[in-house]
Amino acid sequence: MVREADSAGGPERAVPKDCIPSPAPAEVDDEAWPHFGRLWLASAVSALGDGVRNAALPLLAFSFTDNPVLLSLTTIVTALGMMTAPIGGVWADIFNRRALLVAIDVCRCAVVGLIALGVLTDTLDLVFVYVAAAVLGMGESVFLVTAQAFLPKVVPAERMTTANGRLHAVQVVLRDSIGQPLGGVLFAFAAAAPFILDGASFLLGVVLLLFPFLRSVRTDPAGPRTAWWPMIREGMSYLREDKLLMRLALVLGTLNFFTMSLGVLMVLYVIQWLHLPESAYGFFLAANALGGVLGGLGSDWVRRKFGVLPGAVAALAIMGVACLILGGTRVSYVAAVAFGAVGFGIATWQTLITAFRQTTIPQAILGRVNGVFRLLSVCVSPFGAITAGLVAKFTQVNVPILVSGVGILALTAISGGPLLRMGAAQPAR
Repeated sequence: MVREADSAGGPERAVPKDCIPSPAPAEVDDEAWPHFGRLWLASAVSALGDGVRNAALPLLAFSFTDNPVLLSLTTIVTALGMMTAPIGGVWADIFNRRALLVAIDVCRCAVVGLIALGVLTDTLDLVFVYVAAAVLGMGESVFLVTAQAFLPKVVPAERMTTANGRLHAVQVVLRDSIGQPLGGVLFAFAAAAPFILDGASFLLGVVLLLFPFLRSVRTDPAGPRTAWWPMIREGMSYLREDKLLMRLALVLGTLNFFTMSLGVLMVLYVIQWLHLPESAYGFFLAANALGGVLGGLGSDWVRRKFGVLPGAVAALAIMGVACLILGGTRVSYVAAVAFGAVGFGIATWQTLITAFRQTTIPQAILGRVNGVFRLLSVCVSPFGAITAGLVAKFTQVNVPILVSGVGILALTAISGGPLLRMGAAQPAR
């Protein structure tokens, strides 16, 4: 049993660790719900800036060197920066969460501003690009963990899945579908332009987070403790003792390992396996984005219709079947639909599980538990990318995608039963 504070700030209540609270239907607007619009808009402008920067930063590194090892360091140091999620979780529990979000955006704005200044004055070097990539990776990770911990302050529990679905949808559209292509175009026009736009997005995000409505949201720190390592260990202990959360973290980590093959190989898959022109890759990204939008916006319907864990298990199965179809077909429209189904499954899983954590983990430790959860779920992703590349090198480009499909379906078979048994213990709606 764990003690979970009432969402309205009332007395604590006992909640079985193997049960999932079943929120009441959202029939009456909560006073907190209007605040979500500000957060959503802040997330939207930040997502656009992130997409622009994510495309421009590797291009900036390429302007200094064409050495593959040195170029890969940009991605590696960014990933290392994002491994600081547990520290971000501690900060989210120590500091005022809204103020921390503002501080992170101010710092990220300063970093991309220095990049733009260095480009304009021709004083930039590759070492600074690495340092900036690491800092920006850390900022993105800390911002994500903090935002997930802050969201329950402005969104009622019964609307948490809806809110996360809308956030995921805007990320897919503005960061991945619009921001990244725009970043490449802007960099070709003027190398400093993507970073100036990214800085402007951070400033606009700060303004929105400082909006008077959001200033009224109460985000008290968890307590006087400031020793980081004991707080991280507390998050680890909570996650280790909660068998359901630990299983979800391990499932997500394994899923990330397998799905990395798509991110690494899709360009080669479209060109070499489907024998399509390079321009067709954009259509596949659009199909994946459309699936992600549908999954994000439809996840609350899935929760209400089937339940959190049954919906999440079904999303896993959809991803596994879609990867098998993707790896086995040479028909372009079938492949595009399958890639869209992968996006749908990822969005549904992510939205359901994120909302589940936000409504079941006690608010006082939500940041540190989320930080450890995120670290466990992403730490194996680089190995998935390396494995996919090696398998493709010695076989064909579609083989790692087929392997991913088999692996995800095996993961569904192994973990689906235990997850559904835990879900069966939730109170009846």
